[in-house]
Amino acid sequence: MQKKLLALAVAGALVPAAAMAQSSVEIYGRFNLGFDTWKATGSAGGAATDFESRVRVVDGSSRLGFRINESLGGGLRAFGVMESGVNVDAGGTSGQGGQTNGSSGTFATRDSYVGLGGGWGDVRLGRQSIWWSNGALAQVGANYFYTGADSLITGHMVAPPVTRQSSVISYNTPTMGGFNASISFSPHDQEGADAGAEADGSIFGITGRYTGGALRAQIDWAKNEGNTVAGVQSERKGLKMGLGWAYAPGAQISGIFGNLENSANALGADAEVNFWLVNWEHMMGQFLLVAQLYKAGDVETSAGDVDDSDVTGITLGAKYFLSKRTGVYVAYHTARNGDFAWADHTGGAITSGPLTVANRGADPRMLGVGVMHNF
Repeated sequence: MQKKLLALAVAGALVPAAAMAQSSVEIYGRFNLGFDTWKATGSAGGAATDFESRVRVVDGSSRLGFRINESLGGGLRAFGVMESGVNVDAGGTSGQGGQTNGSSGTFATRDSYVGLGGGWGDVRLGRQSIWWSNGALAQVGANYFYTGADSLITGHMVAPPVTRQSSVISYNTPTMGGFNASISFSPHDQEGADAGAEADGSIFGITGRYTGGALRAQIDWAKNEGNTVAGVQSERKGLKMGLGWAYAPGAQISGIFGNLENSANALGADAEVNFWLVNWEHMMGQFLLVAQLYKAGDVETSAGDVDDSDVTGITLGAKYFLSKRTGVYVAYHTARNGDFAWADHTGGAITSGPLTVANRGADPRMLGVGVMHNF
């Protein structure tokens, strides 16, 4: 009731009284704080390049958001979302280890956009996620704890094409027969092109989703091209495909297979890697049990294969729901890197590294408890 009264009060301040019957404003958010231990040891350089164990209080992508919807008549609607990350553990824009968390600290740091929609779908302009979200197939890192083995997909040394991107225009289809899709474009870093560079950088992404009965499926493809400098244009591409089977309410097993390609990355050559993820979620009363296994093979480069660059990620955890909105959890996460790999849980600036080529071979590990409240 208090939430509804607050939303009505905000709506009254923002729109004329005559339009209130056709407009709505929702305030929502999340508090997600954990207490854990983190370390990354076993690096090729020994103790000098290891991160010894430390005890942390961790913010797990807490946020505050506003949703606005207005009926324009004739089946047309206007809508907007402004979602901001909030570092409840320390305030400001810094995550663990003092690294900058680009998705927190100021307004509209998370997905934020304005759009028009109707029976034909909708068009959105603003900051949006492209490629990296796994939707209903794997929600561990995004919605259950504060990270997971699924986050290693974007924490590999072969970089993803894109994650959350500013300055995006997207078209999102209506759902027909359980299927819907999104097509996204961003001019990327044209505004920041160096002198003498050709401002031709762009990002293009396509996502298709299907839900029918217990079956779930998603495919994502994206291509990220930088501005051309001295006749050379950097490029990152990514493809992933996933299937899930919801065998009971609140329970599913799913799998994702994907490929990442980079031109001239940290390995000093064009690089490519295949990866896969197995995700299991099971509700048992008020308990949610979770297990994930991530595997990336050795990196292939234009100069030859990189031996011992494989990665194995594991997440094991349980969450107990005190209510529909509040839960407490315990979870263990690790990335076991080959001697020439430095994959890390980088999403939301969770790592106390981040690991780089100098820390290759180190295995980041986290064990902790947390509480999450959605409102």
